Amino acid sequence: MGTRSEMKLFRALAVCVLGICLLGVSAHAELYIFGQITGDSMDLCPDAFTMEVVEQGDQALFTFTNNCSTDGVLGRIFFMENDLMAFHSIYDQSEGVSFSPPSGKNAMLPGGHPIGFTPHNAFSIDADPAKPKNGLHYEDYVSILFDLSDGTSFDGIIDAIDGQSLGVGIHAQALPGGGSASFSTIPEPSTMLLISLGALLFKPKRRGTAQ
Repeated sequence: MGTRSEMKLFRALAVCVLGICLLGVSAHAELYIFGQITGDSMDLCPDAFTMEVVEQGDQALFTFTNNCSTDGVLGRIFFMENDLMAFHSIYDQSEGVSFSPPSGKNAMLPGGHPIGFTPHNAFSIDADPAKPKNGLHYEDYVSILFDLSDGTSFDGIIDAIDGQSLGVGIHAQALPGGGSASFSTIPEPSTMLLISLGALLFKPKRRGTAQ
């Protein structure tokens, strides 16, 4: 068994090969980065936290990843309430990571009010206590599956995220200096990923059931 870095390199190379095979094929996937909205200004590494959204038939799979070894632990994920999709399951997560389905209680993204979050229009999917131990550390990921509502298309989901009517935010702890901060998605329509579906094939699966 190779080291974790070697396995990551192998996965990246395999995805690149698959991407070449898929040239000319339209894969419905998009990658987002996150911009800091609260906390002291920090010199975080580029694309410290990312969100990949992939079409899965009449479902959408959201995968959150911590890409930087120095940039804290992602412990809470926030979605604005919407009529476009409904939570299905925690589809997959790294070994040692443990996120639970939304509790049904209203949740507030710290510092999220200026970008449209309120205590009454959002829900959160949190790492199990004790946070941040079970959250996303370096190279960890969690994939969350949503059912699309009747009449909703995958493109409609992407348009809503880009237009900020479907806000997505995260809260991270143990950041440089010991602080915490909130982040929200930055629309990047140019980051459509041809090979995103292939990338998912190389993650060890621990599928969840509908909860």
